[in-house]
Amino acid sequence: MAKAQGQRDVEFVNDVDQIVSNRLNTAEERLSRAVDRLDRALKNQPSAHDVAADLSVQMQALQAENTKLRALVNSTAQRLDGTIAQFKSKLAG
Repeated sequence: MAKAQGQRDVEFVNDVDQIVSNRLNTAEERLSRAVDRLDRALKNQPSAHDVAADLSVQMQALQAENTKLRALVNSTAQRLDGTIAQFKSKLAG
């Protein structure tokens, strides 16, 4: 009877070892796949230098557009001031 209990204990320990081993293998595979996905994601990211260069080009283009728009606004404001002055002159005269 003690031998039968001892055999069952050994079988139980072996079963637990197998379950733990399977779970450990599954966890290692999942971790490996996750690390591979992270590596691929990092490789596909543009470098900080590339991002900075792109932002610099965009900033220069926006500054040039801003300068053109300011000139257009000033020109339009001057023309509008002239038109208002003409209306006032005609209304007064």
